[in-house]
Amino acid sequence: MQDTMTLTEWETGHDELFGNHVIKMQHRLADTGLFTIDSLAEIIERIPSENYNLNTMGFDYDNPQWREGRIGRSSGRDVIDAIRRGRMWLNLRRLQQVDPRFDKLLEDIMAEFQDNVPGLKTFKHELGILISSPKVRVFYHADIPGQSLWQISGRKRVYIYPNGEPFLKRQELEKVVLGMQEEEVTYHDWFDNYAEVHDLEPGDMATWPLNAPHQVINADSLNISVTTQHWTSEIRNAYAVNYANGVLRNAFGYRPRVNKPIGLQVYPKAALALAWKSLNLQKAHKLIRTIDFELDPNAETGMRDLEEVVVKA
Repeated sequence: MQDTMTLTEWETGHDELFGNHVIKMQHRLADTGLFTIDSLAEIIERIPSENYNLNTMGFDYDNPQWREGRIGRSSGRDVIDAIRRGRMWLNLRRLQQVDPRFDKLLEDIMAEFQDNVPGLKTFKHELGILISSPKVRVFYHADIPGQSLWQISGRKRVYIYPNGEPFLKRQELEKVVLGMQEEEVTYHDWFDNYAEVHDLEPGDMATWPLNAPHQVINADSLNISVTTQHWTSEIRNAYAVNYANGVLRNAFGYRPRVNKPIGLQVYPKAALALAWKSLNLQKAHKLIRTIDFELDPNAETGMRDLEEVVVKA
């Protein structure tokens, strides 16, 4: 057992619900002191460019305007202040690679998960920090690894949907896994009738079933949140099956009938996925990402367009 408990509300049944249903609990991550404005500003100033994404987005599905930008030479505090008055979403990714304090915190979190969920074995852990503007909306999308969202400051509303048809189309999930499209997947307004809706306040965390589509709407305040990701053997098998099915469908025109990550069919599909990745055969079909704005603390919106679009490596 780790030295400091990060969660405070493991209730009866949470061990069986974990990974299969939405769970909302309380946490004490703010007590670590790692998520103060001063701490975040210092991290922003030294984080490598490959470890962050800065995005802006539209107000609705008819005008999403999802764009990617760069921090530039702004100070960490200027970045946070610009996000506070703008319409941006800064994702500081894989912080366990940047600072050993986050690596220790992440391993404590995962150890607590495993202590409370019998038989759970996780690997490929990642921790990120989201700093986002008041009222921004992250549109309907699905993530690939196991996910948890930890609210530090501000408030947000999270809509979580079933992780199967028609809410998540197999072909679209396969393309997300293959890197052929962003995590955004097809959404219809009536999906909201079947969503679980959770308001996250500071000290709340939520975790949900694998690949469950979700969208997030911030309240009228700067939001600071933590994300954690993990893999298990079951998640790895699901990834391999979706990857191989995507290759079969998009490269060979074959329509796979089975997408369950269980049984003997996992092994040949895992082998296909590994071979395809090892030979780098998917590179030509990867989505090309571009950067077309830069954060500008002197601008009213906190950002300015770049004269030339930069292709992201």
